[in-house]
Amino acid sequence: MSYNLRKLKFFVDNSDGDLEKNHQAVEQFCLAEDDGEVKEMGTLMHPFAHFSGLWGVTRGFHAAQAVLAEERAKLRLTWEEAPRPVTSRTFIRHGHVHFLAGTYLSNMPIVGPALSAFFQKKVKESIVVRDGKVVFRDLGLVWSPAKF
Repeated sequence: MSYNLRKLKFFVDNSDGDLEKNHQAVEQFCLAEDDGEVKEMGTLMHPFAHFSGLWGVTRGFHAAQAVLAEERAKLRLTWEEAPRPVTSRTFIRHGHVHFLAGTYLSNMPIVGPALSAFFQKKVKESIVVRDGKVVFRDLGLVWSPAKF
């Protein structure tokens, strides 16, 4: 029995037929997140969505606002790519983070913020969508096994 790999991948990735709708929801969510449009981001989230950042996991829109404010105050995120689908409900994007506060270099007077820009770390953001609403968002560092 032989399978066409492209058709099999399409069947697995879009088994429920919601890939296009969910992809549009994720793109809108990421645009709202990047632009700081908190109200629009809230309309695209499930009321009890899990929102995970580098400081922990929260549940609900108001707690997500607090995590997002903490990220904006201490991080500068730059994304390499638009969100790409892993399955019809799971999306991922990669980027870099520059720590603006909370590290030894960034806390140095005058030259600290400029020096810390040279030591960016890789991050990835995973987003899970169900019925056109974001139910899970995770931002985490990408660990390289060669370093440890």
